[in-house]
Amino acid sequence: MPRAPVWLLLAIVLLPGSARAHLEGSDAGLLNGLLHPVFGPDHLIAMISVGVVSVQLGGANIWRLPLAFVAAMTAGAALGMAQVSLPCAEFGIAASVLVLGVGILIAHRRMSPWPIVGLVLLFGACHGHVHGLEIPRSVSPALYTLGFVIGTAVLHIVGVVIGEVATLQHWLRRGLRLAGGGVAASGALFVAQAMPGV
Repeated sequence: MPRAPVWLLLAIVLLPGSARAHLEGSDAGLLNGLLHPVFGPDHLIAMISVGVVSVQLGGANIWRLPLAFVAAMTAGAALGMAQVSLPCAEFGIAASVLVLGVGILIAHRRMSPWPIVGLVLLFGACHGHVHGLEIPRSVSPALYTLGFVIGTAVLHIVGVVIGEVATLQHWLRRGLRLAGGGVAASGALFVAQAMPGV
């Protein structure tokens, strides 16, 4: 058997486990921060969806929405690291997937972007707050924060690329809307799981 597939298989099997186990040492903060958004499905879906919706809104929103999310996420992380309470942050993360999925279904260039910008600010703060609370004591908070800011920005860019590619063909645009329905459905499941007592 060729070696490349073996190494690929080993990476697939071992990387998620090693990413979830926070590494020790202050120099591991950057890596932990980079990987943390990727292995949380709610974070991953929401952050890519921000990029997709930004393209659908068009114009300055292509940078405005991701920038709003990252700024609010950083502020929320600072609150989390300071152990300041942000009620319903976990519920806000679940709701972000649902709302952004609906955004993929309905967003277009002629609609006002400001309600979505406001929601993105709120959701970014929720995501950041949970990240801030989860920073392991063994790592540098500054490096960890830098890591998940970079990781988030990369996921936004992935979403922008997906959105831009979908504009090339009508069937791709329709497929993206269908994907938005799937995102919204997964968000509804996340919301149900985040409800108190569930």
